[in-house]
Amino acid sequence: MSVDHKPDDPPEAQRIKNAGGYVEESRVNGMLALSRAIGDFEYKGNKVFRAQDQVVTAFPDVKIEPISPEAQYILLACDGIWDVMSSQEAITFCTDKIYRNKFGEIKRSIPDLTKGMESLLDHCCAVDLQQSQGLGCDNMTAIIVEIKNQN
Repeated sequence: MSVDHKPDDPPEAQRIKNAGGYVEESRVNGMLALSRAIGDFEYKGNKVFRAQDQVVTAFPDVKIEPISPEAQYILLACDGIWDVMSSQEAITFCTDKIYRNKFGEIKRSIPDLTKGMESLLDHCCAVDLQQSQGLGCDNMTAIIVEIKNQN
């Protein structure tokens, strides 16, 4: 359901350039590896531009999608997770660790949810900082929003 907003994506790069910034080595002003963030206020101070037009913006990319009756949850995570896993890998991981038991049956309880999210974050964190080349060393935040079907 989402697209990574990277500085070198054409629409992101154009916004960055329009706001007086530049993209170098896939980084905003050669520093920041993402183009949308809640923090990073030093990239948001141009009084001439609206919030969504700053070098870095927290303005969301909103999509409206119908939710199927089979949908169980939505996984929201920061770029540190998506640098390590694809969207599908993360969903498969969460489904296996949180929502299915060893027999493939649907399960879920608060301990499963807590342990599953801990497992996801542990899986994404670098074990060896020297060999990771920075992968798995970024901020890691993830949350599951459960969908309660009216069935």
